[in-house]
Amino acid sequence: MEIIGADIILKTLMEEGVEVIFGYPGANTLPIHDRLMNSPIRHYLMRHEQAAAHAADGYARATGKVGVCLATSGPGATNLVTGIATAYMDSTPMVALTAQVSTSLLGQDAFQETDIIGITLPITKHSYQVHNVNTLVSTLRNAFELAKTGRPGPVLVDIPRDILASKYDPAEETPVSALRTNGRDVKNQEQIENIAKSLNQSERPIIIIGGGIKLSNSFHLIRALIEKAKIPFVTTMMGIGSVDAANGYNLGLIGTHGNELANTIIHQCDFILAVGTRFSDRSTALIEEFAPLAKIAQIDIDPTSIGKSIKINLPYIGDIKEALTALLPLIHEKEKSDWLQRIHTEREDIENKLSDGGCGDAGNFIRMVQEAMPKETTVVADVGLNQIWTVRTWKAHSPRSLITSGGMGTMGFSLPAAIGVQVGTPEKAVVTISGDGGFYMNIQELATIGYYNLPIKIIIINNGHLGMIKQIQDLFYHSRFNTIDLGSKVDFVAVARGFGIPGSRIKVDENPRSGIDAMVNTDGPYVLEAMVDPENYVYPIIPPGCSNIEMIHDRLD
Repeated sequence: MEIIGADIILKTLMEEGVEVIFGYPGANTLPIHDRLMNSPIRHYLMRHEQAAAHAADGYARATGKVGVCLATSGPGATNLVTGIATAYMDSTPMVALTAQVSTSLLGQDAFQETDIIGITLPITKHSYQVHNVNTLVSTLRNAFELAKTGRPGPVLVDIPRDILASKYDPAEETPVSALRTNGRDVKNQEQIENIAKSLNQSERPIIIIGGGIKLSNSFHLIRALIEKAKIPFVTTMMGIGSVDAANGYNLGLIGTHGNELANTIIHQCDFILAVGTRFSDRSTALIEEFAPLAKIAQIDIDPTSIGKSIKINLPYIGDIKEALTALLPLIHEKEKSDWLQRIHTEREDIENKLSDGGCGDAGNFIRMVQEAMPKETTVVADVGLNQIWTVRTWKAHSPRSLITSGGMGTMGFSLPAAIGVQVGTPEKAVVTISGDGGFYMNIQELATIGYYNLPIKIIIINNGHLGMIKQIQDLFYHSRFNTIDLGSKVDFVAVARGFGIPGSRIKVDENPRSGIDAMVNTDGPYVLEAMVDPENYVYPIIPPGCSNIEMIHDRLD
């Protein structure tokens, strides 16, 4: 059998450590799928290309490896776009492979021809199109290197069908110039010393932990820094789990939908060390009122993330692991009893006001789910009220144990992403939590889960509405409810059984334990439909810098 482009792709993927591809075939991808029969690489047939991208994303977030998805030309490629954008916003290392019409047909509006390069350039670190079979190897190697270095992200490689089927001669292999990553390593010891000096002198310091801690595998360093200096910390949504939630210095999630304690303390601190976060609008909200008393230091490998929205007093551009390694010995062990006592008092006051954490029966239900699941469980949250209930309530004990769509806020992310998580970490239990609205968006992936018998526990918190939008309309649009009612006629348990997956329905406020126990004790996948009151909102919605909800009303009216 002669060696063709498809063989070279699979060989190069293996050399890059790829074990799994998530995809959906089309006529133009068939050279690859045909050769997959002789490859140890496993291909998971998803039921929609968007789901293939989300599965590759989930796989990458759970394992720290580069996720790979594959789709055909035209609608197959364009269906990947939302998943690629989701990975881009959250800096997930991913390589998306798309087939394309033959080179002789490019530009002729051929059947299923789409300019996927033009479409994806704004949402990838780079998009390549291969025009010569002899450049395949170097293009793919560049794609993987680019995806995982600097600030990680997705890279797309578009390959015409004739290139996939072309005979390959190793003697004619042609290198392609590598692109520079979007980060640069700056050995700025003086700035590290300046950051250390400011932190040591501060009386009310806070660390903000972002997703960059996970991406740089700096978990042990940030834990050591917190414990040595006795510094309280908050997390962004992407940073959750970087330090064990049970750590005594954890104040919770920051931001518009974050924990009141985290937002309150940010407003009172005098120094912030922000590591691996870009200060997105969801974290800072009202920029002019964010941390008014604080000097801010920011460490990030991406220069475009430094000072993008917040004025930074002490910027450091470089590898987070190297920066923390240099910073740690410069930090003094210093008691901060007054500061910690103030935080303790604030915590007690808030807990007295919000005994349920502001998440109501839905939050209590999620706590019960976590208590029933094994400790080493990965939870994959969707987007909407279910996401906020989950990230506020679930206590992440390991770095990659809570996964969700942050920057893009992609409804429908959780079910296919959980497939990638389960495939990448088969030794761990996986539970996915979504609302009824998000679940509809990729409901077809129940077929994938059932076909491969993946033991994913699937929770649908069903309030019959687009809950987050309902709450916003209630609070900020004078309760003028419209276009949010999803109805109550669909029986998700019956739907699940139609896909060959067992399930049951419970109410979160009426002893849900029986349903939780049935889910946990069932081998293989299980769907638990959890009915919740449509008035079960998230409280409070107070971004850092806002002292009460009326301030937000004033801004929006």
